[in-house]
Amino acid sequence: MKSNSIHTLAAAVAAIAVLCAVPAAAQTKIRAGVAAYNEALLPVVVAQEQGYLKAEKIEVELINFKGGGPTVQAFVGGSVDLCMCAADHVVRLRSRNQPAIVLIGLDAFHSYALIGKANGPADLAALKGKTVGITSPGSLTDNTLRFAITELKLNPDRDFQIVGAGVGGAMISAIESGKVDAGMAILTDVAFMMQKKGAFKVVKEFRDMPYPSFAALALESWVAKNPEAARGFNRAVRKAMADLRRDPALGRATIKKMYPNFSDELAAEVSKSAIERAPQGGLLSAEAIRNLNSIVTTADTSLKPVAYADAVKPEFLKD
Repeated sequence: MKSNSIHTLAAAVAAIAVLCAVPAAAQTKIRAGVAAYNEALLPVVVAQEQGYLKAEKIEVELINFKGGGPTVQAFVGGSVDLCMCAADHVVRLRSRNQPAIVLIGLDAFHSYALIGKANGPADLAALKGKTVGITSPGSLTDNTLRFAITELKLNPDRDFQIVGAGVGGAMISAIESGKVDAGMAILTDVAFMMQKKGAFKVVKEFRDMPYPSFAALALESWVAKNPEAARGFNRAVRKAMADLRRDPALGRATIKKMYPNFSDELAAEVSKSAIERAPQGGLLSAEAIRNLNSIVTTADTSLKPVAYADAVKPEFLKD
């Protein structure tokens, strides 16, 4: 009996050792290229900090780029898995046999405004013959500016000098220094600039237009290989969106971490904007996609509109 007990105990210890040696389920690492670091990333950051992504066995690395153009290049080249950028790139990519989809919408409205110095040209038409800054060629800012100029019956290439001025501090500096007479600035930067009373003004407003200005895009080929990661990413971000709507204080605290130099007042303003602008459940509207098609195909007449069902995949927004 004693010998049998010893053998039984030894077997049990060996079994436990084998179980302990089995590695935990591997995490899927997602490299996400960010076209412009801004408040629309709030639910993604909250999903990271609250452990929702980790619970889905996902690790997300955010990699900042200088505008949509270089972000999409990295996306198509396979350097990043997701493109955190404007959904208008879906039109361009699908037209080039690189079928991309919107995994989840992060901002349901256009996220840019054309900003100039307070004593500068009054409107877009008054900028004729002057230099206007975009983030990068082929980006949302480029498409939007060209669309708006065309609406004025002017020629964007002949009547304006459109230059890439970068994002964030680079764009703000270009406007302040006079390198550009006006520049396309994203929501967060506009809020920051307007804190300096009497220094800047909105030359052309786009921020109230329904438009999928910021979303997580994925190639269909990546989704096919990583369906659980795609759904897990969505579940985590949607859970964060719900938390932010229930608890505005969470948004304010997170924005303060994202932008340590923001005052409490500015952090509250930016957080409120991000929460209100996020599409319910991450699902973009048909109107937003219609506006997307209008702007993109006007800016580049070689492109064809994308059908809503091809751009947006609600099945990935279901548990």
